[in-house]
Amino acid sequence: MKASQLFAKAFQYKKWANSELLMLGEQQLHLLPNEDKIFFLRILNHTNVVDDLFISRISGTEERYTADNTVETPTLADLRDNITKNDTWFVDFTQSMSVDELHRQFTFQFTDGDYGQLSVEEALMHLLTHGSNHRGMASKVLAANNLVRPRDTFTRYLHELEPERRQIE
Repeated sequence: MKASQLFAKAFQYKKWANSELLMLGEQQLHLLPNEDKIFFLRILNHTNVVDDLFISRISGTEERYTADNTVETPTLADLRDNITKNDTWFVDFTQSMSVDELHRQFTFQFTDGDYGQLSVEEALMHLLTHGSNHRGMASKVLAANNLVRPRDTFTRYLHELEPERRQIE
């Protein structure tokens, strides 16, 4: 499997995992104490803002944010819409990118004012690990309140996508 194909599969998984977590959030957010509810929304919003910033950086478009989170805490419905939009962009991008695009370097300015340079491949890896980390933090809030957390492992995703992988010959 080529690296570009693996990234496409990884971002399809990210979209699925985000959807799983947001679905459980919709079902259980009202059961969380207010402080945990705000944390759940804000940590996922932070991930979404960072994804959005890197979409702009990768695509060379103007950034919509000047910080790594917003002042206002979004509603879960708005958050779902924004995360889905960004996840769809990454799935489409990774399904169509070339190997040359993976290795393309770009320079950008972090929200703290420092400059950085990454390859597209490095940026994509950052976003996958960053998103996984913060989904875990949001899931922990659910678990800490004895609520259902997602079973969002990559292997579960693959086996749901391709159930024949569970068959033993």
